[in-house]
Amino acid sequence: MIEVRQKSKQLVTVLESVQLAERDVPDYIEVDHNKMVATFVRVPGLSDVPYAVVMEPQLVVEFYSR
Repeated sequence: MIEVRQKSKQLVTVLESVQLAERDVPDYIEVDHNKMVATFVRVPGLSDVPYAVVMEPQLVVEFYSR
């Protein structure tokens, strides 16, 4: 669970950010905008990550194993 500190909930930048509908919240995160709390529900799979390229985790493992 991630929560904005009580002291920070009154900051203008935080209040403005909560009201913006700039980003879609993925289904693996539940958000309560009124309480300024987000809960990580599950670990996202590769299919949940919105990249324009095809991810190949094996290539990353091979790169870092050198």
